[in-house]
Amino acid sequence: MSCIKFDRPARKWSEALPLGNGKTAVMVFGGRSRERLEFNDAELWSGYPHDFDNPGAAKALTEARELCFGGRYEKAAQTVSEKMDGNYTEAFMPLGGLEIKFSKTSRRGRYSRSLDLDRAVAEIRSGGMEREAFVSYPDKVAAYMVRCGGGFDAAISAFTPLKGGVKTSPDAVMSVYGNAPDKALPNYLGPVPDAVGYDEGKAMAFCLSVKTDTDGAVIVSEKGIFVANATYLKLYATTATGFAGWNKDPVTDREKLRFGTESGLRGRDFNYETLLKRHILDFSMQISGETLYLGESNANADKLTKMRSAKDVAALTGLMYDYGKYLTLCAARGPQPMNLQGQWNDSVRPPWSSNLTTNINFEMNYWATSACNLLPCLESYFKAVEEIAVRGEKTARVNFGAKGFCCNHNSDIWRNTSPVKGDPSYMYAPLCGAWMACEAYRHSLNAPAYRQRAAKLIEGAARFILDYLAEKDGKLTVAPSASPETSFVYDGGRSSVGVGSAFELEIARETLKFAVECASGALKSRAQEALGRLSGVGCGGRGLYEWQSGFDSAERGHRHFSPLYGVYPGTTVTKGDETFEAARKLFYDRLSHSRPGIGWSAAWAMCLAARFSDKQTAEKTLKNFLSRSILPNLFGFHPPRYFQIDANLGFVAGINEMLVTSDKGVLTFLPALPDALNAGKIRGLKHRGVTLSFEWQNGRIVRAESDVPVTAFADNVAVGAVLVNVKIL
Repeated sequence: MSCIKFDRPARKWSEALPLGNGKTAVMVFGGRSRERLEFNDAELWSGYPHDFDNPGAAKALTEARELCFGGRYEKAAQTVSEKMDGNYTEAFMPLGGLEIKFSKTSRRGRYSRSLDLDRAVAEIRSGGMEREAFVSYPDKVAAYMVRCGGGFDAAISAFTPLKGGVKTSPDAVMSVYGNAPDKALPNYLGPVPDAVGYDEGKAMAFCLSVKTDTDGAVIVSEKGIFVANATYLKLYATTATGFAGWNKDPVTDREKLRFGTESGLRGRDFNYETLLKRHILDFSMQISGETLYLGESNANADKLTKMRSAKDVAALTGLMYDYGKYLTLCAARGPQPMNLQGQWNDSVRPPWSSNLTTNINFEMNYWATSACNLLPCLESYFKAVEEIAVRGEKTARVNFGAKGFCCNHNSDIWRNTSPVKGDPSYMYAPLCGAWMACEAYRHSLNAPAYRQRAAKLIEGAARFILDYLAEKDGKLTVAPSASPETSFVYDGGRSSVGVGSAFELEIARETLKFAVECASGALKSRAQEALGRLSGVGCGGRGLYEWQSGFDSAERGHRHFSPLYGVYPGTTVTKGDETFEAARKLFYDRLSHSRPGIGWSAAWAMCLAARFSDKQTAEKTLKNFLSRSILPNLFGFHPPRYFQIDANLGFVAGINEMLVTSDKGVLTFLPALPDALNAGKIRGLKHRGVTLSFEWQNGRIVRAESDVPVTAFADNVAVGAVLVNVKIL
């Protein structure tokens, strides 16, 4: 059993415990005499459908491309920024929550607060009072229970940071409801005027309704619900929004939404014990499809200080692995994909709008999903990318004069695909749509039911790339070409666009490679021909160039490992390739100049170290992550104080890569196993279409089993190991 334990209440949001079912998410604070429950709904976003495509962008593209080919990079970047932009995405919103003040209870005695990761149940023990909370996927309801044999009083109130109010009914049903903002500008713009606006009245309505069950006396007032002399209190909550579809105006009538939500809640006869049993059965069955065991200390984190100092690496690694799976199952089995914060957010202007940041973060959220056999969680990813592909067909046509589909740096619930505003390094990235398609295709290797859907996405992305590529010196390349969130210095100045970034060339290469595998007819032929003409990048003093023109990032320790896309998560740069060693050299150079602490970047470094079969670097990046990239409640950390879930989920992918990798169809077990993890076992891990279970001791495989025949190198296989369907070279 994996369990996070604390011996004091949460004092702030980043210490609270997360629960969720993919639709409704809750943060549980667990105060001694006051409970705070903060709710999110996966479909509560600011705004409404917009068309930010730019009819002038296609002409500007030709201009910017000519400027790049002529070496006038700074002018090209200015052209992209000023003539090819769209507008900012909308933001994921906090809904509101409940405050419960307890009285007639003791503040003395032992206190504990825990989150069971196998059962998805939060528990608080304080002063003779027992509290329990969970969010059920099968029954689509959040439940909160309080028991105290000595009796207690409770005052329940509700709140929202959005435009809205609270209503209580005589039958002890309470709702907090209102409307999201019409707009919410990104937090990185700072304190700009009218950053959050409700002027148009076009944004979606929302509602949280709560039903009360208690043996105490109930008094209802405008301030909330008061319960007196109770031995138990059970609350059942549901959330709803006016979201009607990514391309449809939302329902704005908050009263209508409240009436429907309350009616649905009143019409259900809840039995707490039955709900809990059904919830645990569902969650435990889903999360146990794949398991990692790194020793008994994997069971809990009651000594978090010691563990976070990386003194107990195996214990915290196992816990963080389980926590990443837990967060995925809580956030991804719903109508919307995981955003920058999964489905948990407490700010009206959250970090980077808590949107779908598609130049790494959105994809990283799902890197480990199919490998960990969390296949029901893939649907939210595929559905979102398919909707983005539909929207992106128009952006491809209007902005770039191309067929197929594209998507740039940011998207949201309205599936924005055009560039946003600002410097090209942060707004211009039209091959991000292809990246999403490639991720879908890789997942489909572990989930054949998605194969046709993935192939369709690849075909759409390939059509765009074939039209978007430009010819230079007899080769095909990308221009103007950005590398996420960085720039280069050259004789004429500084620019964030050049010719053929390694990032975009390798995305193009992989997309076309997959198109050759799954397409047919003219598209297959065009993809094959383009692959043969696609430019390489080249290398220099630091290793692989960031841009084809021989430019490196101006920030030597830049947080993005974008030029190494072909190594991981891509598959186009492998051992024996001429660019593999150059990629390795760039990886080491970037790491040696970086400042550890950015969670998602550290997770990406873990994955790359494993692909380079470098156990020393893998162990160093693992320990850096555990000691510097985790918030108090184990949420992933991004400076200065932000939560980003990609760190948690990328971490799981990093551990998977350290345990097994493959090259040209041959497996390598434990390619970069840290000494701190020299014993353990894993069951049900999916890897490129096969399902593996294996055990290792003293850093060597002693037992391995595959569901189909596979071939593996003997490097880390012990003499006399028990092997089933595994042939050793």
